[in-house]
Amino acid sequence: MSTVDVKSFVQLGKKSKLFFSLAVIAGTFQQVNAAVATSANYEGKSFVKEVRNLQQQLKGKVLDATGKPLVGATVAVKGTSNGTQSDAQGNFSVEAKSGDVLVVTSVGYKSKEVTVAGTTITVQLEEDQGQLDEVVVVGYGTMRKSDVTGSIAMVKGADMIKDQSFSPLDALRGKASGVNIFSNSSQPGAYANRVVIRGVATINSSSNPLYVVDGVVMEDFHLLNPNDIENIEVLKDASSAAIYGARGANGVILVTTKRGSKDGTRTISYQGSAGVSSVQRYMDVLNAQEWVDAFMIGLENENKYAAQFLKDRDKNWTPWSLNKKDWFNDPNYFDGNGNPLYDTDWQREATRTAISHNHQLNVQQGDEKSSVGAFLNYTDQQGVVNNTWNKRVNGKLSYDAKPTSWLSTAINMTVNHTWGRYTPEDGGGQEARRTMIEMLPWYPVYDQNGQYTNSSSSTVSEKLGFEGMANPVSILDLQKRMRYNTQIFGNAALTFHLADGLDLKTQLGIDSHRKIYKGYSSISLNNISRPNGWAEINNTNTLYWQEETYLTYNKQFDKHRINAMAGLSWQARTYDNDRSRTTGFFDDFYEYNNLGIGITPDPPASAWNRWAMNSYFLRAAYSYDDRYSATVTGRYDGSSKFGKNNKYAFFPSVGLAWNVSNEDFLKGSESVSNMKLHTSFGMTGNSEIDPYKSLAIVDAGTILLDNNRAPYSFVNTIANPDLKWEKTAQFDVGVELGLWQNRLNFDVSYYRKKTTDLLLDAPLPTASGFSTVMKNIGSVQNQGLDIMVNGTIIDNEDFN
Repeated sequence: MSTVDVKSFVQLGKKSKLFFSLAVIAGTFQQVNAAVATSANYEGKSFVKEVRNLQQQLKGKVLDATGKPLVGATVAVKGTSNGTQSDAQGNFSVEAKSGDVLVVTSVGYKSKEVTVAGTTITVQLEEDQGQLDEVVVVGYGTMRKSDVTGSIAMVKGADMIKDQSFSPLDALRGKASGVNIFSNSSQPGAYANRVVIRGVATINSSSNPLYVVDGVVMEDFHLLNPNDIENIEVLKDASSAAIYGARGANGVILVTTKRGSKDGTRTISYQGSAGVSSVQRYMDVLNAQEWVDAFMIGLENENKYAAQFLKDRDKNWTPWSLNKKDWFNDPNYFDGNGNPLYDTDWQREATRTAISHNHQLNVQQGDEKSSVGAFLNYTDQQGVVNNTWNKRVNGKLSYDAKPTSWLSTAINMTVNHTWGRYTPEDGGGQEARRTMIEMLPWYPVYDQNGQYTNSSSSTVSEKLGFEGMANPVSILDLQKRMRYNTQIFGNAALTFHLADGLDLKTQLGIDSHRKIYKGYSSISLNNISRPNGWAEINNTNTLYWQEETYLTYNKQFDKHRINAMAGLSWQARTYDNDRSRTTGFFDDFYEYNNLGIGITPDPPASAWNRWAMNSYFLRAAYSYDDRYSATVTGRYDGSSKFGKNNKYAFFPSVGLAWNVSNEDFLKGSESVSNMKLHTSFGMTGNSEIDPYKSLAIVDAGTILLDNNRAPYSFVNTIANPDLKWEKTAQFDVGVELGLWQNRLNFDVSYYRKKTTDLLLDAPLPTASGFSTVMKNIGSVQNQGLDIMVNGTIIDNEDFN
């Protein structure tokens, strides 16, 4: 207990000799308070009132009902901006005066108000079962997890940033059952990641899930800053995903990002990390001496086993010389005995130990009336392949306010700029990912003149007729492939609180990308771009916008709980692209920075398309006595991509759930703390095809006619006015089980889904004059078992 400043007491005590004496003798607030409680002296009471106004540093501790310290509990002085949080031992310190009221809150516990009467305090919080029942995002709103009838996987943002990946897809891998994330690439930036939820259910259409961030559909989700994510919900079955109708057939990944604080605190935090990565395993290939020996063994075997065949084919054939010096006689690369002078491991020469680092700065503040959050990130990720890297600068700003009791507003804006250099890892050709395996090991990286070697650098290569290729180090040094992407993403929303539990929300969101690709390949790269080189610049702009307005009703009547929603939306996406390419360079000086000096330009190219959607949707969820739940959803979607006879389609679903652990026969069970059975059936759709596929498309360009360039056009595809949605029907049944106060949890679901009316480019007879037509044909079926197990093995004050 701290001692009160005596000088202050002397000044105040002049009003009362009695309390002046008490102040000097006692010297503490608590004793003065006790004394005034037994006195009716007016001047004394006035004196103590002034004493109480003196600020003091209050120290305390927050405990749970069992006496265990609570970490991260918020302690705020009511009516002020003073606040703090409890540390790992539950301790806190805050500036408060006697008589102030502390508001203590913690997730999963009932809030508590305590009046300050001294300089130390202990606050004990009780569990709030209502809060402990998690709230999950389900699309166009939230629901209590216990009321959810569908199959939803949840991942906390705090769990995703532990490995500090560049992409949220890397961080999501392995954390949600039924969600398979594949990467066959060492490319930085996770560009090659593929996500499949409960199997591939399409042929020509995209199998990617729908990504919805803060209520807005997002492209290039792999470039999102993982540090901005608060939590992720993966909607896997039809009951949960059908609310997104025509775009939910491949599953939906819902992301909620961080915002400002609402507990009256101000927080500035920094998180940084650095990482080192290297190639996990190299292929076992021949070294230089083994290569030469294997070549000689091959000649020996041919002389021994194929001589007669070769003589029959060519009477002048003579056996191969088995003297190495006759073959490997280039003094620049072999000694006098035909043994190699160099031994190069091209895999190790073309790769490196990569160093990456990540920096995140967060500023959050606010209360129930308004809050603001500012988030800044810089990430630099190196690839293990030479000269590959990806960088990101990301800024995010969110602002929430409640100016009146009937209106809430929210604004969220992200500017995300990424840029990087990569090397191709798909398709054929002679790029580095192939030549680092096949390049001759007896070549060094550089020849005697300091120039890069290639497969034709030695006279031996000419004699043996090797395939022409550049060495991988030269490719990675002299070929630049740069990607730039500037994304502006955000939304603004107004929520009108019409009545108790009834809200009307309208939201406008955008996702804009400006992408630039710049490429240059050197005039010296053998069998790739020698002798002319090439340069290319490709610009792509996309703009997606959506406007959604919907009513939500959330109310509890005794044992009955209703969560209902109905709304409508408009969406549109515009794509704009132009491309320039040229060859015929005399040197590598300008690279892609001056396409005009290339003497053989390609014709310029450009493209533009647009699609739009209009949708109407509803959901009604009912729960009785925290035991029985039912959810019905429906969505009516219309898309410009489909034929004029089938623009719209309806996608319904129904789900049921039984919280067995809330039944009398399981209540109070020491072993089973949570048990829920759920089942659902519903329909979702897939519209992920290119625009105009239902129409007869005119192909146009130019041709040389009488030595002049002339325009041409012709109908290239046949129209299909009956083209319609690809539909996926899915059945799901599962169980959630939590044991021993949810220390061990199981989530098991069996699913069976069938996709019909597949969107397919079906072949046509050549006599028709067309090669294919987009139509609905065929089906795909998937079934499987999702199993998620997680357990808290140790959870105490010192270690978990």
